[in-house]
Amino acid sequence: CGMELVLANGEVYRTGMGGVKGDNAWQVFKWGYGLTLDGMFTQANYGICTKMGFWLMPKPPVIKPFEIQFDEDSDITEIVDFIRPLRIAQIIPNSVVIAGVLWEASTAGVRRSDYTTEPGATSQAILKQIQKDRKLGAWNVYCALYGTKEQVEVNWNIVTGALKQLGKGRIITQEEAGDTEPFAYRAKLMSGIPNLREFGLYNWRGGGGSMWFAPVSQAKGSECGKQKSLAEKILNKHGLDYVGEFIVGWRDMHHVIDVLYDRTNPDEVKRADACFNELLDEFEKEGYAVYRVNTRFMDRVADSYGPVKRRLEHTLKRALDPNNILAPGKSGIDLDTFKDW
Repeated sequence: CGMELVLANGEVYRTGMGGVKGDNAWQVFKWGYGLTLDGMFTQANYGICTKMGFWLMPKPPVIKPFEIQFDEDSDITEIVDFIRPLRIAQIIPNSVVIAGVLWEASTAGVRRSDYTTEPGATSQAILKQIQKDRKLGAWNVYCALYGTKEQVEVNWNIVTGALKQLGKGRIITQEEAGDTEPFAYRAKLMSGIPNLREFGLYNWRGGGGSMWFAPVSQAKGSECGKQKSLAEKILNKHGLDYVGEFIVGWRDMHHVIDVLYDRTNPDEVKRADACFNELLDEFEKEGYAVYRVNTRFMDRVADSYGPVKRRLEHTLKRALDPNNILAPGKSGIDLDTFKDW
């Protein structure tokens, strides 16, 4: 809330109420008078952000992280429909992560080579074996409750009651999990303690190759099943594994997939590139848009948002940065490669 930006002409612009001399509310009130321009400077290249306000959450008296494990891959549709009303009502106040088995296994130190050296996608039989060996679910749901002891107790009863009504899934509390991974690093994240545990993802195949594919949809179970099936089919076709998680915001859901590959293997690099292109193509056909992408595919994703947005972005670029100084090409905005869409 409240951004300070250096524009291409050297002027310093403060969003919201930051332009009023002496104002002390510009980083607690998101708006101001007239146009709200903050969003124009996110994922763009119209200015250099030198200051930004963040709202920090005061540490609550009680933090109760917990996990719910589901054994079957097909459970994903019911999981999201179970979580959504609890999120919208703020019974569960944090964004809920629903992580697949390979995501959690790799962050706990498992490597593909521990189970197989066969080329191509990892078999379902091996996935089940990993699930059993590491005491993971096919889907591992991470949530936390925050507040006073009384608030947490009330919300805990609501969550456990809803799960009982669902008739599947087993809860694991922090007391039960102790310091075991991956629960421990997830609990830290939900308590506001950052860590680098997820770098274990890059050891799953080895070689450090990674491209993030992140389509957004409504938080509906039917969307999950459709997206997961489509993504896994495309990844496996190219000899790669589905390593993904769903994140339920409120009414929206991010499907975060890490396309992992070995950068030292030219054939695998080529297959990963073809795979990512196909993911973009096929998901776009189904009406799913991604909200972020690596530099190689910025133009491709920008095109998917349509010509009107592309023209408007470049009109703004010409007005604010006519010499194309700031990060040309970011999010597909580049006056040197502009065409009339």
